[in-house]
This record gives sequence, structure tokens and C-alpha cells, in this order.
Amino acid sequence: MKKKWLAFALCVLLLLAAGCGKEEKVEEESSSEVVSLEEYSRIFQEESSTESSQVSSAESQENSVGSSQQEQTVSSVDEPEPQRVVVEVTIPEGYTFMQIASLLEQKGICSQADFYQTSQNYQVQSFEVPSTSDRCFKMEGFLFPDTYQFYQNDDPERVLRTMLNNYAAKTGCPSQQTLILASIIEQEARSDEHMKLVSSVYHNRLNAGMRLDADPTRDYVNEYITGNPLLSDTSRFAALYNTYKCQIPAGPICNPGMRAIAAAQNPASTDYYYFFFGNDNQNHYSKTYEEHQAQIAQYGVQHQ
Repeated sequence: MKKKWLAFALCVLLLLAAGCGKEEKVEEESSSEVVSLEEYSRIFQEESSTESSQVSSAESQENSVGSSQQEQTVSSVDEPEPQRVVVEVTIPEGYTFMQIASLLEQKGICSQADFYQTSQNYQVQSFEVPSTSDRCFKMEGFLFPDTYQFYQNDDPERVLRTMLNNYAAKTGCPSQQTLILASIIEQEARSDEHMKLVSSVYHNRLNAGMRLDADPTRDYVNEYITGNPLLSDTSRFAALYNTYKCQIPAGPICNPGMRAIAAAQNPASTDYYYFFFGNDNQNHYSKTYEEHQAQIAQYGVQHQ
């Protein structure tokens, strides 16, 4: 009996020993599994953090590019095209080419030099503009006096074409001699009546083979040709424009209006060959040189 109990106790001890061995193994395995999860967790968190950082950086770059593109789009939409400034300019009757070129420069439309070069080189197709070196300003007489609208910093050729088209439309393109006479008449008289009387004097003198002896032609040479930096060899123009040296100028001496052109085309019918503007603010006309001299002595000469 005693032996049986000893045998039973031995079996129990063996079973207990086997159980303790399994528990230790399970704990070891369990403990090893927990360490691995913690490690994986740590690695996963690091990887997640890295991926998150990369995604945030990419999103930030996309947002930056998108924002920049949006700003450029908004900027291009919000910036309207600059509007050109319209400038109104009035050219009085009797203004010379140089006066007009100076006015255009003062108004900021185009420079004197650019307008001069354009005018000298431009070829008119619809009517005759003589191309000769004897004319100091090719377009003198063809820049019709009127009120125009141009742009600031405008194209000189566009400005010139506008004036030439207006000239053709308004004047009907008179003969060159008519235009030259009209330019002198414009400088000599103000009223329609006196323009026609002055015209009669000039027509009578031309028909008689006389020089015009018109003071405005001499003044034109002195004021707008001599010493002009835009021109070369200006000394030769005195003999071509001053009607105390030639019968009729090589070209117009200003840009006449319609009244002067009409007077040149339709002079009064008179026997006058002389006239002058007296100190009494009146024009005085005479048939002979002796009568002319007597009136000068009586009234005196006033230069306009």
C-alpha cells in the first residue's frame, strides 16, 4: 500500500513538472511576440510619420503651385489693357509745316523730327504732291487746317494720312499755283473781301510777268528755313521762295484754309498792281507805283 502511494506521488510530480515547462515556454513565446508587436508598432509609426510628412510636403507644393497659378490667372484677368489717350488738336488757318510739327510735339502726339521725316518720305497716291528738292517742306500746303483727334505717341504716318485725306475731301485738290497763291493770300488778308482784292493784285502781276514782291515769302525764309536744323543747305532756298528774288515761290508758304483757296481761284476783277497794309489797319490798293508810293507816305506801312 505504501508503495502504491509512492508511485502515485511520483506520477503527480512528473505531471506538475511537465506543466511548469509548458507554461515557461508559452510565456517565453508570448513575451517574444509582445516585443515584436512593439517593434512593429514603432516601425509602423515611424513609416507612417515619414509617409505623412512626404504627403504633407507634396500637398504643400501642389497648393503652392495652385495658388501661384490662381494668382497669375486673377492677375491677368484683373489687369485691363492700357487705354490710349486721345488728344484733340486744332490747326489754325495759315499755320506753317514747322508750326504744325511743333504743335504735334507739344501735344505729345509725335516729335517734330519724326513728322518731318515721315512727311518728306511719304508718297501720296490719290492726288499730286510734287517731289522736288526745290521744296523745303514737301507737305507744306497740304496739311488742312482743322480740328483733329489723335493719340498720344501716335504713328506719324497715321497723323499725316488723316490730314492729307481731309485736305483732299475739303479742297477738291486745287492746282499747285492756286495753292501757292492761296498760302500767300492767307498771310496777307483776313476778310473774304480783302482776300479777293489781294488775289486780284497777284493775278494781275503774274499776268504782266512781274514778281509778286510779297513780304510773307521773305518772312517765311527768315523764320522757318534759315537756320532750321531739320534742313540742309538752307541758303539756296532764299532764291526759291523769296518773291523779291523770284516770281513765285517753289511751294506754298503755309497751309491755307478754304477762304484763301477760294480767293485764289476767284480773284476780284481790278486793275490793281500794288497794295500795302497801313498804320490805319487798312489795306490800300493802287494801279501805279507812283500812286502806291504816295499812299505809303500818307498812311505808313504796318507789318502784320
